[in-house]
Amino acid sequence: MVEKPVVIIGTGGMGRETLWILQASGREVAGFVTSDEEQHGTTVEGAHVHGSEDRLVGWQGVEAVCAIGDPRHRRRVTQMLESEGVRFTSAIHPSAVISPYARLGDGCIVCPGVVITTQVRLGAHVIVNVHASISHDACVDDFATIGPGARITGGGYLEAGAEMGVSAAVLPRKKVGSGAVVGAGAVVLDDIPANAVAVGVPAKVIRQFAEDEWF
Repeated sequence: MVEKPVVIIGTGGMGRETLWILQASGREVAGFVTSDEEQHGTTVEGAHVHGSEDRLVGWQGVEAVCAIGDPRHRRRVTQMLESEGVRFTSAIHPSAVISPYARLGDGCIVCPGVVITTQVRLGAHVIVNVHASISHDACVDDFATIGPGARITGGGYLEAGAEMGVSAAVLPRKKVGSGAVVGAGAVVLDDIPANAVAVGVPAKVIRQFAEDEWF
């Protein structure tokens, strides 16, 4: 099957990294779209910025990948576009090591140096940053974000929209709830509830968001 050109949603740091990932993997990039009107009609690292996200609606012959870092914003944009028939693809750097027994949903971004081992399941629109690792039987739900150097060990579970900071770790069979944030360097020894912020070693909840405020 012939791969279609890819349009990147978002021109920030994650968007520019995604451009590099797609180019490194041999994918043709058709440019960017963004809600930042000041960038419309400009170029970002040689790729044209076509306009806002709704430019993708009805654009035939392309696929999209959403490189918006904030999982809440990423969810809003992708769900709106999917309801209009926009098709999403994944961006996977060729240096990533992924087991043939892992399953990845549509629209994932997998950065350089990532390791995803056997029987891992990633949902849709998950971002896995540089040198992160996800071990056997772990599960990462839709729109979750895994920071650089973070570790999810065997059977660990990130629910939808959860975020792991730089070098954070989830120990075997522990769960991070939907919309929760695990701070940089934190180690999850016990389950973290939904819509919470947890930091430290071991990770302790320091803030709890209202459900409608978070994810």
